[in-house]
Amino acid sequence: MSVILVTGMPGAGKTTLVRKLGEELQNRGHVVGGFFTEEVRDRLTGERSGFDIVTFSGQRAALARVDAKRTTNSPKVGRYTVCLAEFEALALPAMERHGRELLIVDEIGKMELKSRPFSVRMEAIVEQLAAGHGPLIATIPLKATGVAVIDRLQHIAGRQLFHVKPSNREQIYGDILDAAMACASNGGR
Repeated sequence: MSVILVTGMPGAGKTTLVRKLGEELQNRGHVVGGFFTEEVRDRLTGERSGFDIVTFSGQRAALARVDAKRTTNSPKVGRYTVCLAEFEALALPAMERHGRELLIVDEIGKMELKSRPFSVRMEAIVEQLAAGHGPLIATIPLKATGVAVIDRLQHIAGRQLFHVKPSNREQIYGDILDAAMACASNGGR
């Protein structure tokens, strides 16, 4: 098994789960690459003003902002402007294997897929996974049908799909950790 996919509704706990998973794997001596997302909140109002990506080595960059003063051709998702340059400068190097045992990507979603280089990198990762190189742990939207890279990930032999809900997120964490440890111990095969 080389692919572990985590899905669920927004707010179900996918990001919290994979962040905790990455930290636990690092504490157990595994080399983890990739990133997770975090909400950014306005300090005065407490309202969500965007999203950052954070690598498992602690680097941070903007993914999207409500008030982003970007060029008029900057892509938007809902009320958010995607900060392509900042995202790509951090996410793409974090997704390189370079001796990393596990790659975690949170998430393969609308904002991230606005980046053509991210999409190309994900396609290359899918090719590696299909050839038996891995593993990958990724969060995907619950309703991701018709997204080519996600469809291809879902069809890789041996992939595992975990559906996180508020009612099962504590229990399912152990199941995902066990699956990730199995992937790490056999190199994703």
